[in-house]
Amino acid sequence: MDEATPQMDPMTERRATRTEAPTQTAPATMSQGQATALAEPPQALSTPPALSTPPSGHASPSLPLTAGAAAGVSAWQNNKKVTALWCNNQNRNSWIGVDGVGWKKLANTNDSSSVALTMLAAHAREKGSVVNYREESDGMVYELYIW
Repeated sequence: MDEATPQMDPMTERRATRTEAPTQTAPATMSQGQATALAEPPQALSTPPALSTPPSGHASPSLPLTAGAAAGVSAWQNNKKVTALWCNNQNRNSWIGVDGVGWKKLANTNDSSSVALTMLAAHAREKGSVVNYREESDGMVYELYIW
């Protein structure tokens, strides 16, 4: 069964300054409060979307999937802030934008964990709270602590 992509009416599109019509991938890079249109066709959902690079000009570090998966590496990221949220009409497809890190996919192990992590991330973004999260070698967030 094909999934329909929702379309925005022209009035809503003019009023939306930081939102875009849902697609199969996470949002494009936001710079200086201006939304960037998605011009490329949708990519595979396993590929994390890109945010702007940190101010130093270096890309955020990442583990190679083969070495990290074999070793079972997980890492804690502390004292971060959730600056953006993104999801679409697919099951278990939620992403968070982390300040200084970029887009991270929330764990899609089961429906309950996906919904719980999405709700925690939304609360952290709304309140501007500090977040500590655990990221596995697959690049997904499996635990969130909100302070």
